[in-house]
Amino acid sequence: MNSSMTFGLIVAIGAGIAIGLQGLFTNITGQMIGPLRGGLAIHIGGALIGAAMVLVVTALRPAEQAIEITPRLITFSLLAGAAGMLILMGVATAFPLIGQVAGQGTLIFAQMAVAVVIDMLGLAGGEPIPLDGRRILGLIVVAIGTYLLLPQQSN
Repeated sequence: MNSSMTFGLIVAIGAGIAIGLQGLFTNITGQMIGPLRGGLAIHIGGALIGAAMVLVVTALRPAEQAIEITPRLITFSLLAGAAGMLILMGVATAFPLIGQVAGQGTLIFAQMAVAVVIDMLGLAGGEPIPLDGRRILGLIVVAIGTYLLLPQQSN
């Protein structure tokens, strides 16, 4: 494994930890003020933190290239924001019902299923990656694992 792959794996693990914690924070916020208001509050908090991060990076690296605001940039930003609201509202609604671990497992399965389609169509900018038996089996294993993570009903 080369150093860029190792670095990518380390960053992905860190992002996964952040997603796990975000699920917890979203769950708590949604329980406090409801899924819709919680989603908005989290987006506002994220916008403030993101703006602060941009200011710090810009101060440290003033030679960064200016951003050209295009209709395509606006469209994808709005789509990402809408998806973010759906994610936050979904987490705030589902996690209290099925638990943190089953909720995270379900999110991961759904993300992987969507990613398989994106890879197949080459939508992320890379070469298309064909759907094969290994990928299908991987999705089935994750789906079974997710099912096993659901809380058991006591009779």
